[in-house]
Amino acid sequence: MCAIRYHLLRRLYLKKAFVHGHLLGEHLLRCVPSHLRGRAKETLKELVKEGLIAIYGPTKYGIAYQLNIDKLDEIERILQE
Repeated sequence: MCAIRYHLLRRLYLKKAFVHGHLLGEHLLRCVPSHLRGRAKETLKELVKEGLIAIYGPTKYGIAYQLNIDKLDEIERILQE
């Protein structure tokens, strides 16, 4: 789970999905192998509950996510480990 968590946060960070940027859920899950996508969806929900990832909102293509700018220091600490 830790590796999945890292990859989801890293992908959003590298795509600069902060305040005005966002990434669709299906594109976000592409960084995880297909046999781990179920766990990745659960991990994504946990990250939203923790407040590290915010739901940007529904778009016409699906739900979009972005990093919570208020917790950017904590996110960068996780990515450096």
